[in-house]
Amino acid sequence: MQVTYQLNAEDYYQGLLAWRSRNAWLRWFLRIAYFVVGSAFLISLADVLFARNAARLQTSLSGIAFAAIWFAIMWFGPRFSARRQFRNSPTAQSPIMLNATETGFEIRSAHGESRVLWTAFVAWSERKSVFVILPQPRIYYPIPKRAFTDEQLSEFRELLRNNIGKK
Repeated sequence: MQVTYQLNAEDYYQGLLAWRSRNAWLRWFLRIAYFVVGSAFLISLADVLFARNAARLQTSLSGIAFAAIWFAIMWFGPRFSARRQFRNSPTAQSPIMLNATETGFEIRSAHGESRVLWTAFVAWSERKSVFVILPQPRIYYPIPKRAFTDEQLSEFRELLRNNIGKK
C-alpha cells in the first residue's frame, strides 16, 4: 500500500495526544490528576469566598494559582510542543511517500529515504485523525489518516495489529 501525505502541526498535536494516552494506566493517571487538581481548585475557590483571615486567603489563592498554571500547561503545553516539533523538522514540511508492506515500511521525502522493518517498532496508537508508530517509548511518527482511503485505513490498521501488536 502506498500513500502520500503532508504533515502539519495538528498532526503532531494529535500524535502527541495519542502517544500520551497509549497506555490505560497513563489515561487513568491523567484522569485522576485532572480530578484531584480540579477538586483542589474548587475547594480553594470556595475557601477564597469564605476566608476570614489573610493567611488562609493567601493559601487559597496559591492553590488557585497552582491549579490554573497546571491546567494551562496540560492544555497548551502539547500544542506548543507539537508546533515546535513541526517547525523544527525539515522532513515534516515536505511531502512524504509511505509504502507499507508485510515486512515493514519505506518512507521517502525530499530529504531522504528510509526502510524500516516492523520489528523496529515497540508500539502504535491512533486517534480520530492520526496513527502514531513508536520506534522507542518516547519517540513517535505521526501518520495522518487523511492520506488513506477507507479501504487503506483498514488495511494499514491490520498491518499494525499483525506486525507491531501492542496498541
